[in-house]
Amino acid sequence: MQYKLLLTALLSLLPVTIAADPRYCQGKTSLNTQDFTLKESLDNAHLPVLSKYFKSKGKIASVTAVLQSANRALSKGSPPVGKESPVEAWAWNSGDDKTKEWIPQGITSSADAYAKGTWNDHEAWVVSWYRDGDSVRLSFVDRKTHKYRHVMLVYPTADDDFKSIAIHAGGIMWYGNVVYVVDTKNGIRAFDLDNIWEVEIADGVGKSKDGKSYSADGYLYVLPQIRWYKWTPGEDSHFRFSWISLDRSDSPDTLMVGEFVRDGEKSKENNTPVPIRYVKYNLDSSTRRLHTKNGIATASWAYCVNIPNVQGAVSYDKRFYISRSTGRAPKQGDLFIWEQGKTATEHQGWFMAGNEDMSFNPVHKEYYTVTEYDRDRYILAYKV
Repeated sequence: MQYKLLLTALLSLLPVTIAADPRYCQGKTSLNTQDFTLKESLDNAHLPVLSKYFKSKGKIASVTAVLQSANRALSKGSPPVGKESPVEAWAWNSGDDKTKEWIPQGITSSADAYAKGTWNDHEAWVVSWYRDGDSVRLSFVDRKTHKYRHVMLVYPTADDDFKSIAIHAGGIMWYGNVVYVVDTKNGIRAFDLDNIWEVEIADGVGKSKDGKSYSADGYLYVLPQIRWYKWTPGEDSHFRFSWISLDRSDSPDTLMVGEFVRDGEKSKENNTPVPIRYVKYNLDSSTRRLHTKNGIATASWAYCVNIPNVQGAVSYDKRFYISRSTGRAPKQGDLFIWEQGKTATEHQGWFMAGNEDMSFNPVHKEYYTVTEYDRDRYILAYKV
């Protein structure tokens, strides 16, 4: 008995070996799609009640109304380009270009919303910005007038209130009446474009102290979250939802998410390389939701792509275009063109500094990115 107790005590002092997570790359490329699942939440129960209130006040706006009420304007820019000059370069107004309070991250377009490329005859871009630890806004840009307006993202917290959302919003994707926004540690949030609410232009977010009105830190419109798609495998198998894009060449359409991992980054838990993975989920074009079974969305494709510092990527007809950032100017961003099973072609210095998320427009055969650094902020369009 004493021998057994001594042996047990000695074993307790040995380092614990944790089984390798099958979701990690560990020399593999293709991964088991069953290991990448998202749980779809029930729709936010407070949203219908709030929507009924705003409808009664005549204060539910459409995307068209937001575009037509644009109160700021882009200007033709002359960015410090990389090796490839964009076919279009648009600079934000002075205040949005210079501010260090808000930082642009994600981009999508009306070509993501509908295959024909327009929304109610409008061609538009939508760009996400985050204010650190505080809130997220979307810029709705009319590509004809190049005017835009900011809309704040909110989360309904009660039948008569909402709050701002404090996430990085590293990537966005517009699909029908839904805008998908990545939430780095948790998964994907979905926002309801049928419920853009007009509020009072005043300080504060949510219901006023007197309970008679609503505001959103000086913005005229808010866009509420309708549901979540949360990462389900657990805390021991992290996935970073860093960027997002749509692929209409897949059947059915797919949503792709991927991870930003720094060059040489290692896990704090076990000092092993942090995996870099791209994952696709099937979309239901009739409901604009992820395809689920018993409330679970399971990946249709999962792959390890060993390119660090990736801020965004798009795929179409089995070809991937990948945006890698390298820091502030005079450094420039890189473009990788990759097909599964082949070595990626690297185009160093392709983008100006600060290149972020990407979006592909199959109608115009062009892709978009947005740059993040203050005093050098642009929407850039490139022909494929």
